[in-house]
Amino acid sequence: LIRGWREAGVPADTVVRAVHEAFERRRARGQTGKISSLAYCADAVAERWEMERRGLVGKEDAPPAAAADAAAIGEELAKLAAALREAGAKKKKALLRKEKDPSAPGVGQAPGIDLQILRRGLDRAATQVEEVLPDLPFEEIEHKLSSIETSLVRAGLKAMNPSSLSFVEARVSEALGDVSGLAPHVVERMRKALTRREVRALAGFPPLTLLHG
Repeated sequence: LIRGWREAGVPADTVVRAVHEAFERRRARGQTGKISSLAYCADAVAERWEMERRGLVGKEDAPPAAAADAAAIGEELAKLAAALREAGAKKKKALLRKEKDPSAPGVGQAPGIDLQILRRGLDRAATQVEEVLPDLPFEEIEHKLSSIETSLVRAGLKAMNPSSLSFVEARVSEALGDVSGLAPHVVERMRKALTRREVRALAGFPPLTLLHG
């Protein structure tokens, strides 16, 4: 496993941070018992490295404090909801432009996206984020945000025609590069993370997380 990380170009300090974060999350969940294999941290390393490569987190980021202030979390949740509302409003404006001019271009570089489906998904996600209670345990909030983003990404993919889906798949394959040294399940997790990133870019909303908002 370590040789695979080295051959894939994963920096040692990235591995150390990912392992540390994996055990911090485990402690936060109250899990006990002995971990007898480094493979326990394989997914955490793959995700951390993928996020660093994509510029989604800084290399010197530290894991969040376990006792984060509820007021501060509430502010971050409000920012995420506002970003989703803003993205939805932009899609609404684009819909109005297309009603006036049916030949108007689509979203970004990938035409063939149903703006109505995308706008509804963004508005629904904003409402769901606004309903998240800031005084919940940090890990529970992160889980809720991840679930909301998963549903929103699913809506974004549903809104795309075959041409747009091919565009996203090509971008993901290019970003993955050579993954011959990684286990299939790790590659699949990276593929899903990159697909999320591409849909976020097309839809115009940030990652739904408190870790790097």
